Amino acid sequence: MCLFTIFLLILLIFFDVQYYIRIISVILFGRWFENKQKITDPTVIYGFSFTQDLDLIFKHMNNARFVRDLDFARFHFYDRSGLYDEMVKRRSDTLQAATNIRYRRVIPIFTFYKIVTQVIYWDEKSIYVEQKFITNDGFIRAIVLSKQTMIKANVEDVMQSLNAGPKPEIPRDLDLWLQSMEISSEKLRPKQD
Repeated sequence: MCLFTIFLLILLIFFDVQYYIRIISVILFGRWFENKQKITDPTVIYGFSFTQDLDLIFKHMNNARFVRDLDFARFHFYDRSGLYDEMVKRRSDTLQAATNIRYRRVIPIFTFYKIVTQVIYWDEKSIYVEQKFITNDGFIRAIVLSKQTMIKANVEDVMQSLNAGPKPEIPRDLDLWLQSMEISSEKLRPKQD
């Protein structure tokens, strides 16, 4: 019993055990109780602002927790949409290349919320996802744009395999965000004389 306790203590000290338990539970819950979704359809997971999520004033969810919850919603989306299976088939992976989050209002302690995840655009290298944190009153507390860059696969081919249909027009906010990232990248490139 003592060795088991030491093993558990080591796990808790050196690994974020709750993170892995939550990812596994979100994926298993989706597989057991939810239908597969089309890649362009929204997926939803639910959360609850609890004492472990609080910021320094102990009133509402910490900004870092929003970003952490995006992982759970994204993994759920990959599994429910068939994207994960397609990546395995192609021996590919995705990289979270960029995220833009706009906090509109806090999520108070002891408040239920949902995260709605949906593909809004894609190009040959990346899938662009919009995620919304919505509380029970229907208010969007935060909205997130993220760029999921696929490694070793052409996204256009992947989306065709998943029957995504025609590519949507790029939303204006996404287009402007991509332009701002390109301007930022230009500033970081070495100057040629």
